[in-house]
Amino acid sequence: MRNFLRFAAILIIILGVLWLAGCRFGKSKPSSPPSSTAPGQPAQAQAVCPLDHEPATPEEISRRPLAVMIENSPQARPQSGLNQACVVYEGITEGGITRFLAIFLHHDPPVIGPVRSARPHFINLAREFDPAYVHCGESYEALQILAIDPSIRDLDQMKFGATFWRDHSRVAPHNLYTSAARLRARVAAQHWDGTPSQLPDFQPGGKMLDPAPATDIAISFGGAVHYSLRLIYDPKAGGYWRYMDRHLHVDRETDQPILVKNVVIERVWDAPFANSKKETYDVEVVGTGRGLFFTGGQSTALLWRKPDIASPTVYSDLADDALPFQPGPTWIELVPLGGSVTILKPAPKAPEPAPVPHRKPAA
Repeated sequence: MRNFLRFAAILIIILGVLWLAGCRFGKSKPSSPPSSTAPGQPAQAQAVCPLDHEPATPEEISRRPLAVMIENSPQARPQSGLNQACVVYEGITEGGITRFLAIFLHHDPPVIGPVRSARPHFINLAREFDPAYVHCGESYEALQILAIDPSIRDLDQMKFGATFWRDHSRVAPHNLYTSAARLRARVAAQHWDGTPSQLPDFQPGGKMLDPAPATDIAISFGGAVHYSLRLIYDPKAGGYWRYMDRHLHVDRETDQPILVKNVVIERVWDAPFANSKKETYDVEVVGTGRGLFFTGGQSTALLWRKPDIASPTVYSDLADDALPFQPGPTWIELVPLGGSVTILKPAPKAPEPAPVPHRKPAA
């Protein structure tokens, strides 16, 4: 009996030791904080702007776009804010000049301008973004649209003067400016906040159909427009620098040149409106047509289709496939049929001069 009790005591001691060892060594090391992503679930992708596919926040890309008319007469250069636009249209107006329609979604420039008046073709292009349409007055033909169409969020300086200011270092009318902050405050005050009902498609990806080299492009808008545009591709920057009348196009606020990643040449019919005292141009952006697409130093032919004033323009290659837009700003040049687009061949590189032998000066 004594031996049995001794054996039982020893057995209890051994089991106790094993149990303590299990408590000390059997547990794993403390784990790192749990991940917010469940096992097997891919990490959440960075939000991108649906227009230029650059990084953005969900709040920035779910708000109302701003579509701003910006002047391009020589007295208005350099402009402010164009370098932060997702998409920019350039088209003729009258008086030998072009004008810009700049679309801002995820960037908020502190200065935008000079702001100028509306034209019908720019109104019909702005509709594609369901934006607040920003301008200062309008042509007679544009007034006929804005006065009867309540679907247009008409942010006119003539109605909302406090949203704009005059820069007295420039001469009027080339000195009217605004800011994204002031415009968005006005949008909120008008209860125009909200996600746009539609946006054009500038999706990246795909391949260039039958690409041709295009590193130096000369554009003439023809007719009464006495203004030259040159686009020169920079492989290091991955985009095209703009030269207007042989001057590099820069931003007035930063003095930085404007880099364009994608260029769409949309060939359009144009003619002065009948009985227009100022010979304002009617530019037809509804319908179908052809053009060219430039990106990455290459070009391909394109087709454009806009079935009605409310529908977004669809751009495709000649096989009816999507164009390979790159992330970054897209500029759409509305070049009349009477204008021209010339792809220039790079000039041959001049031979390096022979080194001049070093000679000691004569004694």
